Amino acid sequence: MVSVEILLATDGSQRAKKAQRAAFRLSKAYNLHMAALFVVNFMNAHSASEREKTIKQGEKVLNEVAAEGKKLGVEVEKILEIGHTGNTILKVSRTLKVHTIVMGSESRNVLRFLSGSITGKVLKNAECTVIVAR
Repeated sequence: MVSVEILLATDGSQRAKKAQRAAFRLSKAYNLHMAALFVVNFMNAHSASEREKTIKQGEKVLNEVAAEGKKLGVEVEKILEIGHTGNTILKVSRTLKVHTIVMGSESRNVLRFLSGSITGKVLKNAECTVIVAR
């Protein structure tokens, strides 16, 4: 397996798309291997149909990231995982020995950010560099 140098954590949101652009620029400029991660969190999906819809949404987002990367000359490995978002980003980054995580910021207040946001959790616990695009 090729080492993943950039891990883009994405949910398809506008803030994640800013992170996506930053990840593409880094990958292209330095010829770095890139992967995109979509975490399916079933916390709010109570039925089987809601869970299936969430998985399909994740696949769609990853396919869009890969297609955009292809246009720019960046190959993107697609990863879809199920779990708690922050914990899963950290687990995948450790498993793949990622050099840099790129993610968008959350539109939350400072207190929420410091006390338990996904971005805050990754920043506090990652074993690699984390870039937060705003």
